[in-house]
Amino acid sequence: MEPSFFSLDEARQLLRAPLTALRHELHAHPERSGQEVETTRRLRALLSQPPFELLPLPVETGLVARIRGNGPGKRVAIRADMDALPVQEWAGNLLQSQVPGVMHACGHDMHMSFAYGAGLLLGRHRDSFPGEVLLIFQPAEETGEGAQRMVDAGVFERYPVDYIVGGHVKPELPEGQISVRTGPVMAALDGIRIDILGKGGHGACPHACRDPIVAASAVVLALQTVVSRTTEPSKTCVLSICCIHGGETDNVIPDRVVLEGTLRTVDREQRIACIDRLRTIAVSTAAAMGCEANVLIHRGMPLVVNDEGTTEICRARATALLGADQVTVLPVDTVSEDFSVFAQQVPGCFIHVGTRAPGTDFYPLHSDRFCPSDELLPLGAAIYAEMAMGLLHEREERR
Repeated sequence: MEPSFFSLDEARQLLRAPLTALRHELHAHPERSGQEVETTRRLRALLSQPPFELLPLPVETGLVARIRGNGPGKRVAIRADMDALPVQEWAGNLLQSQVPGVMHACGHDMHMSFAYGAGLLLGRHRDSFPGEVLLIFQPAEETGEGAQRMVDAGVFERYPVDYIVGGHVKPELPEGQISVRTGPVMAALDGIRIDILGKGGHGACPHACRDPIVAASAVVLALQTVVSRTTEPSKTCVLSICCIHGGETDNVIPDRVVLEGTLRTVDREQRIACIDRLRTIAVSTAAAMGCEANVLIHRGMPLVVNDEGTTEICRARATALLGADQVTVLPVDTVSEDFSVFAQQVPGCFIHVGTRAPGTDFYPLHSDRFCPSDELLPLGAAIYAEMAMGLLHEREERR
C-alpha cells in the first residue's frame, strides 16, 4: 500500500481548533436554501486570507476559492454545500441553532468545515503538489438548485477543472468509516403531482358526483405496483405519495384532489419505465372511477454517478489514510444530491463519511436531533485533502 500524503495526527493538531470554531459558528447561524448571505460572508472572510485566493463568480450566495501548488498541473475541485433546513433543533443537542425553525439537520456545517480544513492542509503542503485546488461552496442543495446555479454562472467555464470530489455525512455508518463506490451512488429525484378531477356535490348524494377522493385513494394504492411490477428486484427504487390535498369540510365532495410525491431511481432506463407506468396507472385508474388524472413530473436532481478512474484513485488514497478496514462500499442511496450536476460536467467522486459514535442512539439526516461530533472534522478534512492530492498526482497514482 502506498503511504498517505497526510496523517490524521497532523490533521488533528492543525485543524481541531479552527474547524471546531467554524463549525460552531455555522451551526449557530444556519440559513435556508438561497438565503446563505451571512454564511457566504463568513466563509469569504476566512477565504480572503492565505493560503486561499478568492475567485470572482457572479452568484448572490456561494463562492469559489483557490489554493495554488508549486507549478503547472491539474486542477481539482472540492465541493461543499451551505444551506440548512426548516427544522426546529432539539433542545438537547450539544450545539444549538440561534435561528428559530432553521437547523443544519443535514450536516452541511460539517461539509463546509471539511472543505475549509482540506484547504488549510493543502495550503500547508502547497510546495508538494503541482496544479491547484478549487473550493466550491454552493448554495441551495436541499432544493436541488444550487449546483446548477454555479454551473450557469460559469464556474467551469471560468475555472475548468479535471476532477471534482465531494461527500456527505452518513449516520448509518460508524464514526470515522467512509464509503466509496464506483458508478451510481445516489438516486435520481423526480417530483410527482397528480391532479384528480371529478365532479363535486353533497356528501349525502355521492351518486350525483364523480368523487375524486375515492379515485385518488384508488390511484395511491395502484401506484404501489409501480416499484414491485416495473423494477427488477435487484435494483433500488422508491415511489412515495407524501401529500394529499382535497376537500374543505365534512359534507361536501370536492371537485379536485391533488397528490404529491417523490420517485427515486438508480438507473436511467428504470427512471423512464417507472414514469411511463406511473402515468398509465394514474390516468387509467382515475378514468375507471369516472374522473380525470393530469400527471405532472418535475425532473429533479439526476443520478449521482462516480467516475471509475477518479473513484479508483480516491479509494486508494482513502485506504492509505485510514486503512482498508475503515473503507467500505454502501448500497446505492435513495437520497438524492445535486453534486450529480457537477459530476455530469466533470469526472467526480462522491463519498459518505460515517458519523455514528459507539453507544449513541441513531438519528437520521433531517432529524432535529442529528448533530455529529466535532471529532470528525479533522478526519473529514484530511480525507478531502488526501483525495485531492491523489488526483493532482494522477499519473503517479495510475502506475
